[in-house]
Amino acid sequence: MRILDRYIIREFLKVFFICLTVFFFVFLLIEITDKIKYYFQYNPPGFLMLKYFLVKTPGYLFFTLPMAILLGGMLSLLMMAKHSELIAMQAGGIDAISIARPVIIIGVIGSAFMFLANETIIPWSNRYSEYIQNVEITGKTETTFIRFDQIWLKSADSITHIQKYDKPDHTLEKVSVVRWDSDFNFLERLFADKAKWWKDHWIFYGVNRTTETQGGRFTVETIPSMKGPLEKTPEDFEKGETPTKEMNLTQLGDLIDRLVAEGQTPTRYLVDWHDKIAFPLVCLIMAALSVPFAVRVGPRGGGVAIGLAGSIVIAFSYWIVHTMFIALGHGGYIPPIVAAWAADTLFGLAAAILLLNACT
Repeated sequence: MRILDRYIIREFLKVFFICLTVFFFVFLLIEITDKIKYYFQYNPPGFLMLKYFLVKTPGYLFFTLPMAILLGGMLSLLMMAKHSELIAMQAGGIDAISIARPVIIIGVIGSAFMFLANETIIPWSNRYSEYIQNVEITGKTETTFIRFDQIWLKSADSITHIQKYDKPDHTLEKVSVVRWDSDFNFLERLFADKAKWWKDHWIFYGVNRTTETQGGRFTVETIPSMKGPLEKTPEDFEKGETPTKEMNLTQLGDLIDRLVAEGQTPTRYLVDWHDKIAFPLVCLIMAALSVPFAVRVGPRGGGVAIGLAGSIVIAFSYWIVHTMFIALGHGGYIPPIVAAWAADTLFGLAAAILLLNACT
């Protein structure tokens, strides 16, 4: 690594760690303000509140890292410009790309760190912090809110509607199952007044079975009880849905595959799966955006203040655009891959164009 690169990285890191610390405590203060209600309402031991905030620390750092990189790159280069160091570099034939290289390297490292953290410690932090808040602090039992009425189940060869699931008795009420063959020809329709779990399968009671004869007519027979063609277990009905923020790519991919196998369209989960890959690149984009603004903005006459304001505007603009596209993707208005990558594409192209223009 060149001496100049090491110097730029050293000056960058000085500002970066200051910005990271400031943003971290801003997030912490906001979180304390929001959670202080738990302290007055449930009066938990102080160490529980401390443990909660310690467990949430990786999440604070995760979201403050891109902002710190943007602000660190912009302010460190503006301070170098204020002392005429950038002018000396450019007079020596060093272009903006060469000046940007050390900052870009840090951006790449930051993106890699965010991706690895999002696969390991961030899901754990989100899951464990929720447990501390909902179980240890509030004193509630660890429960999952599940809808037990109007259940729809889809698979490759059937669709099932259940009016109600009775958790204590492991029984289903008003079960309707429509089945078809591999060519999507109608096989049968089963309607049961009740279904009860017995050993390893469901027993349907009070069944009306509708089938089609070879002549194209439909026949209905009444069956007092029969083994039902339902593969779900009571545990499947009682299993809560894990939020995507508590899953890594592999777990989220397995969930998507299972939903697809059941005949469902996992649009929301596909958006979140792509987002787990796309969002960490924000560090690289913020690093690239910091250089042309710092090179173009005059170091005197409020240049540092302009750089600070510009960093905040850029960061919030990215967050607004990214959130907007993710919401459109969740709603099914745009494809999942477009929703997750749109903000990165727009701001990445802007960074590339500005960086190339800064060289002219």
